[in-house]
Amino acid sequence: MLTVNGMNILNRTHLEAKDGIPYFENPEIKILGWVIHGFLTRQGGRSLSPYHSLNISFSNGDEKKTVSSNRDRITEAFGFDRNRLVLLKQMQLDGILTLKGAAEANPTPLKYDAMITDIPNQFLGIRTADCIPIFVVDRKRRVVAAIHAGRQGTALQITKKALRKMKEELGCSGKDLLITLGPSIGPCCYEIDEKVFLKEWEPFSIGKGMGKWMVDLARINMAQLEEEGIKEDQIYRFDLCTRCHNDLFFSYRGEGRTGRQLSFIGII
Repeated sequence: MLTVNGMNILNRTHLEAKDGIPYFENPEIKILGWVIHGFLTRQGGRSLSPYHSLNISFSNGDEKKTVSSNRDRITEAFGFDRNRLVLLKQMQLDGILTLKGAAEANPTPLKYDAMITDIPNQFLGIRTADCIPIFVVDRKRRVVAAIHAGRQGTALQITKKALRKMKEELGCSGKDLLITLGPSIGPCCYEIDEKVFLKEWEPFSIGKGMGKWMVDLARINMAQLEEEGIKEDQIYRFDLCTRCHNDLFFSYRGEGRTGRQLSFIGII
């Protein structure tokens, strides 16, 4: 792990595999012992092109039996019941769900973009193909959160709101939090125009002229975390652009019709 200007950087050297399923994990979360997590890749599944190969989304045209098989491969590799994997109908907004009890088996996907829980044996899953999967761990109170932060969620400051909800509902303290931003599209590849660009994003963007900017969504979310009192040494970022590293990740910007990779975290 590298530390650059106080920022903890994780990269391809952290790639591991379990039963043929490649994944990334933050070693600082791993050593806690009571959390399991993984930022998975597109590799290790059974889906055919353009969903090749570990697609876990039912809603993009892939065969349902293949997606189910992929999900089974993941849960078997990491040793938990597939019915304990909680997935959302991600809305690209700022809805946050607090799980205070066991989720029923295979529930209808709920319309949220983040989840928080202190319940063991509930595995919070985020599906991405360029957006940022963000994990938050309270090392003292044993609370975890999984956040889906795309452009709209970032504009709505979903990461800040999730931290506030953790504090208000579960008594978390900012100083006890460990935060990891998983692989996502980088500022090298993420271009947006003036219709959706926000002025406060200028410090984290490069103007291209003609009303277009290259934007660092991850850095914007990190700045929002810092506004909530989180220190740089509490934040870890996987410096892996999903579009550039298309051998490892699905990328909607790079491919259009494609799959979704899973990132999950849970208390054991």
